[in-house]
Amino acid sequence: METPLKTAQRLLAALEDLVSRESVLLRSTNYLEAVTIQERAGPLVHELARLANQPGVAALKPRVDALMEIRMESWHYIDANLNRMQQELARINEARVRLARIAPVYGANGIRRNRLNAAA
Repeated sequence: METPLKTAQRLLAALEDLVSRESVLLRSTNYLEAVTIQERAGPLVHELARLANQPGVAALKPRVDALMEIRMESWHYIDANLNRMQQELARINEARVRLARIAPVYGANGIRRNRLNAAA
């Protein structure tokens, strides 16, 4: 049977791999796959937290701290992108409002009529 420390080391190595993949996916804007990675990481985090009180596992704290730093960077990246997308969405909505105001000037409720008559 594996010791709690060996189990924690194995789980932490798997988690480090997943966090690294997640970081790459986020920077390539592959958010769907990043969410999948986060879902896969959840049970690992849960089990590591359960093992945290076991003898010797506290020695892994520097590796856990490094992972936490990477995750924080990822969250800052996501937050910055979310803010950028919200600003872009606001600009698009403003443009739609302006377009809705001027569209009636260019025809019946903005609907263009085809000048060709198919029956002719």
